[in-house]
Amino acid sequence: MSKQSIIYLAGDRLVLVQGKPGAKKLAVTGYLQQALPEGTVLNGVVADPAAFTDGLKALRAAAGKAAAKAWLVVDSSQIMAKPLAAPKQLKEKQLLNIVRSELSELDAAGRDLVYDYTELPPVPGSPERQLLCGAAERGMIEQYTELFSAAGIRLAGVSSALGSCLRMVEFLPELALQSFILCVLDGQTVVTYLFAGGRYLMNTRSRLITERGGTAVLGELLGRVSSMLQFSQSQKAAEPAKTVYFCGLQPAEAPGCQLVADTFGVQALPLPAFRSVTAAPKTGFSLADAFVAVGGLVKSKRRRADFLAASHSKAAPAGMEKKSSGLPWALPIVLSVLLVSAWGVLFYGNARLSGQIAAVQAYTKDPANLAALAQVQADRTAAENYQAAAAEAGRAVDILNSTLQPDEALLRRADGAAADAISFTGYDYVADEDRLTYSCAAADYHSIPDFISRMFATGDYTAIGYGGYTQAPGEGGYVFTITCTVKGAE
Repeated sequence: MSKQSIIYLAGDRLVLVQGKPGAKKLAVTGYLQQALPEGTVLNGVVADPAAFTDGLKALRAAAGKAAAKAWLVVDSSQIMAKPLAAPKQLKEKQLLNIVRSELSELDAAGRDLVYDYTELPPVPGSPERQLLCGAAERGMIEQYTELFSAAGIRLAGVSSALGSCLRMVEFLPELALQSFILCVLDGQTVVTYLFAGGRYLMNTRSRLITERGGTAVLGELLGRVSSMLQFSQSQKAAEPAKTVYFCGLQPAEAPGCQLVADTFGVQALPLPAFRSVTAAPKTGFSLADAFVAVGGLVKSKRRRADFLAASHSKAAPAGMEKKSSGLPWALPIVLSVLLVSAWGVLFYGNARLSGQIAAVQAYTKDPANLAALAQVQADRTAAENYQAAAAEAGRAVDILNSTLQPDEALLRRADGAAADAISFTGYDYVADEDRLTYSCAAADYHSIPDFISRMFATGDYTAIGYGGYTQAPGEGGYVFTITCTVKGAE
């Protein structure tokens, strides 16, 4: 197999991976990174074309022939994506029509989009084909083409980071059947993916507030990991996620994985190397740092989305082509007769309708009728207000009768669980949901997991949600919140 090149457009850099893709092995032969000035690319959109072109030219000069032609993988929430199941017997044009229909409804801005789809692994026993629908703005794809061409790089295709990530998971036997969470850190952006039995379920994207380069970054990710774990545990089709892998961690951040493991009782670690992907030591390649990029090299017989090819296609979607043919000589005469007949029916109908409208207008102008209507409307409004008030009063009574209030004893037990390590700065109680939210402060974030365990031990709560901690600005220490579901009254 000949060498192929992938350029991954990350938030703050360009990543080039060259390799020889095979059915079961992938050999990386080249790996280069080119930093971009801050603000050059924002969420996949090139904000500074001049700086971006300079970065591309520098990458082209360093990589030589390896960057002459490359497939572009873009990480951007501007690229829409949606999993979809479709009948297997549908042809490509019919599937593209479905993709267009599904995603155009989600685009409230009315943008000029190009559509394509990636075919995912089939579900055993299912009669349907699994797709990842995608849509990208035409102007964004055209801008990529122009800027890469100006740097002397010819694009072979354009696809999304999500599609690349899914192909990589399918390619690696160690991940293909596993339930896990994958956190990909890129500058101040983190994308968290959830897989169940190797199948993609969902992903979230967010910006990191914490400065990179310390274990506190992992503390900020606790809330995102917690949400993914809860969603994973609600799924019935596969085992819940028991491992959290991290890509893009800096060396000083890696020890923070232990915090994630201790907090949730799962395995948490930087993504390890796998035997299916090899690279010479001199390349400096690390799978954990280039997971999404190298996914673009994965060989597959199934179709993958190519927004560049879709932007060049001018064909109308299946079922929307216009056809024309000559009219029979008698057809104009038939149409004329039908038109005259329709005009006569319309004239007769309008005459009857005018009489009915006049009768209605006379009825609505009668003062007695208007007074009766006003009284009916007033009575109806009063009845609706009374019903609403009665319903609200009944609801309040139900809440008071069925909901345990946060009494002094409950708060005193919470204070005992806090001990000297945690201090409360306030709480908020939502009675109709039995939800009690504590605002807390801690001098050392290592004390937080033990505190949550002690809160569980009080027996006052059925669930405790923890959304991670942040450093207290200017005061030292850490602040965080926990949301507790209070046990209802017996």
